[in-house]
Amino acid sequence: MRQLFAKPWLLPALMLAMGALFAFWGLAGRGPLNYVAAAILLFFSLRFVSTTQVQSRPVSGVDEHLEAGGVVVYWRPGCQFCARLVRELGSEGRYVPYWVNIWDDPAAAARVGQYHHGNETVPTVVTADGHFVAKDSEGYDRAKAVIGRAKPAA
Repeated sequence: MRQLFAKPWLLPALMLAMGALFAFWGLAGRGPLNYVAAAILLFFSLRFVSTTQVQSRPVSGVDEHLEAGGVVVYWRPGCQFCARLVRELGSEGRYVPYWVNIWDDPAAAARVGQYHHGNETVPTVVTADGHFVAKDSEGYDRAKAVIGRAKPAA
């Protein structure tokens, strides 16, 4: 599963393909519900693409970025909590953290595992002072505050 969805564009591409298939079935006279299914899949694929665009970086630059006063966010494609964090940060805030995709880099997955006793829990927000997981309203608010004070990733 990890390798199947390691590329952030794959899930929306699959949704688009399925939406096109449902639309084709609708055109072939197989019922109006196919159009509804096609519209729903199109909506979610566009929403997914527009709200989860971040630039993933290598784990090798994490320590240097933290020493410079930055924030690191470990994430993975398809994670609903990661997508929500990106949406919560908005178009300006999503460019501040140093994003590391744990599915692209085994060393990143290992680091996240060290933080969480072997579990690859994301989104993990890391600062020079510590780390936490942003999975609820309190975590998202804390992440926004920490990222708002951080040095932007270069």
